[in-house]
Amino acid sequence: MTKNLSPLILTLMLSILTMGCSEKNTLINWTYPNGKYKALIMSYDDGLVDDIALAQLFDRNGIIGTFHLNSGFLDTKAIWNEGKTNEVLQTYLSRDTLKHIFKDHEIAVHGTYHKALVGLSDEEILEEINVDIENLTALSNNKISSMAYAFGSTNEKVADVIRTTQLTNARTVNASHNFELPQNYYLWNPTCHDNEALNYLEEYVSLNSSNLSLFYVWGHSWEFRDTLRKDNISKFCNEISNRADIWYTGAGAFAKYHASLKALEITDKEITNPEGNGIVYYREKGQLKSLDPGKKLIR
Repeated sequence: MTKNLSPLILTLMLSILTMGCSEKNTLINWTYPNGKYKALIMSYDDGLVDDIALAQLFDRNGIIGTFHLNSGFLDTKAIWNEGKTNEVLQTYLSRDTLKHIFKDHEIAVHGTYHKALVGLSDEEILEEINVDIENLTALSNNKISSMAYAFGSTNEKVADVIRTTQLTNARTVNASHNFELPQNYYLWNPTCHDNEALNYLEEYVSLNSSNLSLFYVWGHSWEFRDTLRKDNISKFCNEISNRADIWYTGAGAFAKYHASLKALEITDKEITNPEGNGIVYYREKGQLKSLDPGKKLIR
């Protein structure tokens, strides 16, 4: 049928159809809580006493941190790089201070004894991770759902073992250098290490899109003993904080909300938020709305 149409008329028809599809697709834009399209996760490893100052910096700026702790080292001191020129005595956090330090933050797994997981048996991996979960649950009175791989040591096999635990996400140290949402929450690549965060700051705060995005920064608080690094993270936090269009969240809360979005049952006629799912938010013709569990949205 279309072979008899002039190229001009055919192009016009396709343009009209595309416009119609685009308009239909943009009637509903899924958002983060409170209608935001951007999110920030700050993720820090090892659980040294330097976390105290970093948590306080986050507190002053309304930022939520995800702090990955080695529960087997809490209340101890340890020599790192023993016998080398960069040998240093490190002090870990005290168990009885965790609730106070991280009361507005997320406590997460980093392995009981900071073991590299690649090369371990499934049983050894589960021992290293599940004991950490149990210890941190008891110390925080919170459900533990997030993890960062010690030394960044992971692969598909390790990730599949982690998937059998109660954890909903596990972070690598491999920078994605983008603001995209993860495809695999058990091999979750952050945007960048905090030593690169300022390089992406202006791009992210200037981002104006109705597509969901995420700026995920990771690092170690003990690295801020360096004055320049300390000044840079302070500058980053000061400039990215208190923005109305950014959701400041922990890794666990982010993964949970994204899972709720993915659990929606969507057809041409209706969208159903299943019972037991989380509340989700969307904009319809610019108006912010929410869809509670067990409710339907007729299209």
